[in-house]
Order: sequence, then structure tokens, then C-alpha cells
Amino acid sequence: IRDRYQRRVHGTHNKLFTMAKSKNHTNHNQIKKAHRNGIKRVKTHKYRSLKGVDAKFRRNHRYALAGNAKALAERRAEKA
Repeated sequence: IRDRYQRRVHGTHNKLFTMAKSKNHTNHNQIKKAHRNGIKRVKTHKYRSLKGVDAKFRRNHRYALAGNAKALAERRAEKA
């Protein structure tokens, strides 16, 4: 016997075959490992990225933000 999973075939001295593995899957200890530091929620941000958003919407959004900033500046100027 050369290896734990290899065995000589009867009648031949130099041919080896690999034995089938009995264990295909285990989830042992994975839950404990995951909870050791806690399973955390995904962090949410106030403003999501506009990456991948429709170009027409982004263009209009940019002009709308500029208009809001302008109106806000005018209001602040009136108060002061």
C-alpha cells in the first residue's frame, strides 16, 4: 500500500487504482465560524451609485441638482 487511497490490483505488481472517496460534502463547523465575528448586514449608503443607470435620467438628474442648489443659494441670500 503506497497511499491511503491507493491499493494494488491482485495479480499485477505495478498497476494501482484510486479508491473512491466516501465523503462528498460537509458543512461541519461553518456556522460556528460564520457567527464567531457575527453575520453582519450589508452596509447601506444614503445615496446609491448611479453607475449603470439610464444616461438620459442621469443627465436630467444633474441639471435638477444644479437647479436645486441655485434655488437654495437664493433662499439663503434672502434670509441673510
